[in-house]
Amino acid sequence: MYLRLWSQPAGAALFDEKGLYWTQIDGFPVYRLPIQTTGPRAIGLLRSLLKECGEELQQFSPQALYLGSARGEIEMLIQAVEGWKENGSLSPILSPMSSFGTLATLIAREIGIEGPAVLISQACISGLLALYQARLFLRAGEGKAAIFGAVEAPLTPFFVQVMARLRIYTAAASMPYVRPGSSEGRNTFALGEGVALGILSLEPISPFYVEELRIHTAPAREGVAFTAVDRDYLESLLQTMKEPAPDFVVLHAPGTKQGDLAEWQAVQAVWGEVPVVSPKAYIGHSLGAAPLLGLAAALHLMQTEDWPPSLYSPFWSTRVPPRRERAVVIGLAYGGAMGAIRLRYGA
Repeated sequence: MYLRLWSQPAGAALFDEKGLYWTQIDGFPVYRLPIQTTGPRAIGLLRSLLKECGEELQQFSPQALYLGSARGEIEMLIQAVEGWKENGSLSPILSPMSSFGTLATLIAREIGIEGPAVLISQACISGLLALYQARLFLRAGEGKAAIFGAVEAPLTPFFVQVMARLRIYTAAASMPYVRPGSSEGRNTFALGEGVALGILSLEPISPFYVEELRIHTAPAREGVAFTAVDRDYLESLLQTMKEPAPDFVVLHAPGTKQGDLAEWQAVQAVWGEVPVVSPKAYIGHSLGAAPLLGLAAALHLMQTEDWPPSLYSPFWSTRVPPRRERAVVIGLAYGGAMGAIRLRYGA
């Protein structure tokens, strides 16, 4: 199956070394897209991207839409709770507009899809699961093209504090705020927002071909916390995709000590010192949208000569890949949820 993808951020902006769109919430750095929206933020981000790609998506006559989001329209819901506690007022549109599935059905209606419109929420692999479900839909013979995507807009003071309580939030005072795989041995996680929409097709609509896509859930195991990355199980997943080997890997790597190291060790055990990169060093962690922004990064790097500069000293390989025919993108989430996709570029 072939795919095309649109996203914000996109292209070279996924590796913005100047940190143009970083700001602060309660003293914590966050990456905020330079997109002005009115009303619910997640819906606004989706509609902004639709202005860019909506007509092209319609041309493929997609029969289904699968959208991922870990937190949905969280800003609207938090504001409503605060308003209700303050003066008892509630909007009559709160229920429909804050329901997770509304994100999918709104976009499906605007594109004209009459088939399934599904919102998938599985923490930080939500976007990858959306692509996975779109692939299953096509493999089942239900259609010839399906839309997949993800959106995340979690930048509220409340949710920033929620993530800060995990004791993984970065304490860096300047760029790079997020330092995945840092040899300093510190947690440097930071939140970001993002949106992506793509089309998956049985027809050769682009030079990007999905060779393999796996989603697994690691079983509970003594010594591996619910929030930790199970290094051994991730290695076993990647072993199923060992050949043909990728020319580079886009890591999940959000800047957490345990997770970054476990992920790199699993990759290293399967493919050795393969070149790797994590866009989160430049755009933060957009939760459920992160895997698709990682996919966008892979597509950009495969079709250009760009390679992001190293802004610090990570413990993994920073060399530029000599060729870029194949890439693997990894997604990881709470509770052992994990997945990976291998892409081929070219005929």
